[in-house]
Amino acid sequence: MATDEPTSVEVVVPPEHDTGVYANFAAVSSQSPHDVTLDFIQMVPGSPAPRPIVVARLKLSPTFLMPLMQVLSGHLAKHEELQRLADEQAPPPEEES
Repeated sequence: MATDEPTSVEVVVPPEHDTGVYANFAAVSSQSPHDVTLDFIQMVPGSPAPRPIVVARLKLSPTFLMPLMQVLSGHLAKHEELQRLADEQAPPPEEES
């Protein structure tokens, strides 16, 4: 019998992935109707020869993309709301005389 209650899953992060990787660019491609590839890329502006480097590549099924996008959208909305509240509570900038 199916329930609407979320199940608890213990996620294990191996030590080599503990700190994560930094990406400031992404590319999306699809080679077949059965997968979508997300490349997370690090580009260092201002370096003598900026070379985009793929720091993580994810291959996902298209059926996973919509739930992922919904979760990301929800997190972004919460982040924007917290930022809005922080901005409202911040003291006004001091005027220069």
